[in-house]
Amino acid sequence: MDTGLIIAIVIVVIILIALVAFVLPRARRKREERQLERRRGAVVDRHREVAEERQSRAELAERHAARERAEADLHEARARVHERGLADDELRDADDPDEVVNRRETFADREQPDRTDGTETTERDDATERSER
Repeated sequence: MDTGLIIAIVIVVIILIALVAFVLPRARRKREERQLERRRGAVVDRHREVAEERQSRAELAERHAARERAEADLHEARARVHERGLADDELRDADDPDEVVNRRETFADREQPDRTDGTETTERDDATERSER
């Protein structure tokens, strides 16, 4: 074989080794980076889904808690009314104290008797009277 051919073969082999040594690892790293980016995107999406789900549950819990607080306030107001003896008619009509406590009807829901001045009470009047006490 001719020396020029051997030198050409050696140069081609050196170029191939350089390609294998430098280009392939870079291509592999880029492929891994793309895979990592896809995984990262999937994880970000999943975290956001979980965050939205928990946010929804928290809002529902807040609404439930607000309702419970409102019910507690209602029972406290009714307790004050009973304490003052302003709702004795309810007690006379009920056999069981739990029946009075568990009623869903509020005082504002009932028809109020006429006032002494001839005007009917309204819910706003009732609220005003409660706030004045």
